[in-house]
Amino acid sequence: MTAGAQYGRDDFLRRIAARLGRSRPLDREPVRDVVGVPEYFARRRADRAELVRRFVGNWEALGGKAFVVPTATAAEEVGRLLAEIVAEHRICRAARWVHPELERLGVDAALAKAGAETVLWAFDPSAEEGTTADEAYPARRRLIEAAESCELGVVCPDVAIADTGTIVLAAGPGRGRSVSLLPGVLFAVLPEERVVLRLGEAFEHFRAAYADSEKRPSSLNLITGPSRSSDIENDLTIGVHGPGVVYAVVVGDSAFRSE
Repeated sequence: MTAGAQYGRDDFLRRIAARLGRSRPLDREPVRDVVGVPEYFARRRADRAELVRRFVGNWEALGGKAFVVPTATAAEEVGRLLAEIVAEHRICRAARWVHPELERLGVDAALAKAGAETVLWAFDPSAEEGTTADEAYPARRRLIEAAESCELGVVCPDVAIADTGTIVLAAGPGRGRSVSLLPGVLFAVLPEERVVLRLGEAFEHFRAAYADSEKRPSSLNLITGPSRSSDIENDLTIGVHGPGVVYAVVVGDSAFRSE
């Protein structure tokens, strides 16, 4: 293309066709033989141990840190990891989802023992009933500001995707997005039963879990490694639009049985 040259639609399509080895553009759009997941993807299967290994490998390949701990000693292992994280990153405050898994693992006690304060995302949406958005905003704002002052966010993902090394978080009461977005360090812990092979399975999970549209989460947050941002000159920066350090802990026994 010469400097200052301009091309119309037909010229543009002819140039594309030539690059594809065609004498002229197609008269009609190509027929799609496959709708949905290609068959060779749909046939893929992996046992639980392989799913965990693949998730851990892909999560770490993207710069995250992953651990697999046995069910019997999960509370102790999670407590030990949290103590190390608090010491390494000088954590003073940690924002935490209100989640039974995190409570069962004794996250608050482990953080307190390590010298970090726990801030719960304890938001009751029923308190907003009958109020305007302006009237309800102060309570939400206080939680956002509290999460913003925390160096660590602790969550329990709904799903983890093995193929991409991704965790998926559904926002909802007690599960604020800010917990996973504002602190510089993220700690995610989940049982191995929630690890699926591919993205489509994750969406199938949410369609089944939230069949009632009125109860669906306000958003799904997909996290694949530390936050990455790049400017127009492709200068990569870690941790600008989300956590720069991310940990994932998978609780289960399949990986240990296969050794």
